[in-house]
Amino acid sequence: MKKIATIAAVAALTASSLTMAQSFQEAFDMNRAMYGAGATFEWNGKSYNTSYIEEELASKPANQANAQALFDAAKAKLAEVREAGFAWRDNVKYLKQAKEALEAGEYQKSMDLAARSHLQSRVGLEQAETAKNEWILAVPPLN
Repeated sequence: MKKIATIAAVAALTASSLTMAQSFQEAFDMNRAMYGAGATFEWNGKSYNTSYIEEELASKPANQANAQALFDAAKAKLAEVREAGFAWRDNVKYLKQAKEALEAGEYQKSMDLAARSHLQSRVGLEQAETAKNEWILAVPPLN
């Protein structure tokens, strides 16, 4: 019986040590994959949510002010990713559709489309950062 308790304690300690060794992004990705959006998880003693920032923004009350604010944020993020040279193909399309929905008074639709555009811009900026830091991996060896 003592052996089983000792093995369980070592296993728990090892599992918690592995969890602590994770980066925030690894912990977020793992919990997002396991529990989906809106779940909470603990990392380094603090609680976090598994929702992307765009999901949080699009879940605000659907009104003109929130739709306009999200559209403006998505438009600014698009300008930022364009400057970095990593804008995605459908980003402008989603932003255009968001503007049309906003003008038609379809605030939730506008917020969803603006959030999609914002997500593509954010991920494009992450790609730009990866390309900047790891460009050497794209160069074939000379031998």
